[in-house]
Amino acid sequence: MTPKIQPNTLIDSLDITGLTHDGRGVARHNGKTIFVHQAVPGDRVKAKITQSLDKFDEAEYLQILTPSNERVEPFCEYYANCGGCQLQHLSLDAQRLLKGQNFMMGLTKAVDAKQCEIAEPLVGNGEGYRRRARLGLVISKKDKIARLGFRQKASNELIDITNCPVLSPALNQSIQENRAELLDTASRAYKEITFVEADNGIFINRSTEKTGDKESSSIDRPYYQLDTQVNLTPTRLTFEFPKDGFIQVNAEMNKAMVKQAIAWLKLDSSHKVLDLFCGVGNFTLPIAQHVAQAVGIEGEQSLVNVANHNAHLNLLENVKFHKANLFNDMRPLPWFHNNQYDRILLDPGRQGAFDLCKTLGLLNAQIIVYVSCNAATLTRDIKELEKQGYRLTKAGLIDMFPHTTHTEVMVQLTKTQKSAPKIKKRPIFRL
Repeated sequence: MTPKIQPNTLIDSLDITGLTHDGRGVARHNGKTIFVHQAVPGDRVKAKITQSLDKFDEAEYLQILTPSNERVEPFCEYYANCGGCQLQHLSLDAQRLLKGQNFMMGLTKAVDAKQCEIAEPLVGNGEGYRRRARLGLVISKKDKIARLGFRQKASNELIDITNCPVLSPALNQSIQENRAELLDTASRAYKEITFVEADNGIFINRSTEKTGDKESSSIDRPYYQLDTQVNLTPTRLTFEFPKDGFIQVNAEMNKAMVKQAIAWLKLDSSHKVLDLFCGVGNFTLPIAQHVAQAVGIEGEQSLVNVANHNAHLNLLENVKFHKANLFNDMRPLPWFHNNQYDRILLDPGRQGAFDLCKTLGLLNAQIIVYVSCNAATLTRDIKELEKQGYRLTKAGLIDMFPHTTHTEVMVQLTKTQKSAPKIKKRPIFRL
């Protein structure tokens, strides 16, 4: 076992050769891995050990001896202290390359990727791309000053901001216009203020304002539109959504992602398609334009209500939405029981869909497209789908969140077995 290096030990020279999924540089010293905060591949640095563990050490660099060719000057004045972005010191092309390499490395280590086609990454603007921002509002306990902004790095304290270059110009303008009024309402109780840019204006929601099921009327509800194409004919879909609800933050990448998902599903007019974790129908409605029937499943009734309204709004009669807790056993439910689907799309949150993936083979879909903002849980779930006769056939990166360590990924899985394997029933416990 390599002896531990004591914290505060100085290392005169470290060559950074890789980047972790959370943005730390990777180096080796005396046979042991060292993760160096804010270092990038190609850097040579002088570093100080901050924590020593059995398998790796943590360090911070004290001096860049030789900078990487991919190291760039951050474009945000708050970057050194703000916790919102983690990778502005790395060129955008290098960010995308390293994110893609980390994603595929994790996949190939865990699942059969021998027949997997690696798609070109979907990329867009690196600045002004976010149409949704959640800011904190509080009077600091330390200096009694009211602040509106994002959390500092490795801290619960807020950094006061007046302009964020990754937010859209309209969001920045709204933040500036509303800053004084919001700061006047600050207290020692932490609040969250959400700004959303919809196609019909800017909507502001405080954490104490929950619309939920009360937002039954579409009057003044935010919406966005999505350009699609059906049989070479351009169309435009409208999606209303609750102002305190989820929306993909990057409109440009959302459009590209939906288009790619439709292509990977290989739809035709006879298909029946299941969309799981469907929200207000971001994927379901575009899918419905190409198939005989689309079924969307969502866990929140308020979103189901809005999704059904969106189907009516867009004159789509071949789509239905249902409420279900997708972390429970779906087999007894009518839309699952005795149903077969030609295609399935999944777009869960960061926790993935582990238990659900254990039973999806029963539906005998020939293609599953899985979209995720967490490559680790996606990879875990693919392993379950492999047990049911699915093979990974496509994978690609979607640069939904430039300059952060987060990313969106998409995979296509194809059925290789003619029938679904038998899946053991869960035991029933009775008191």
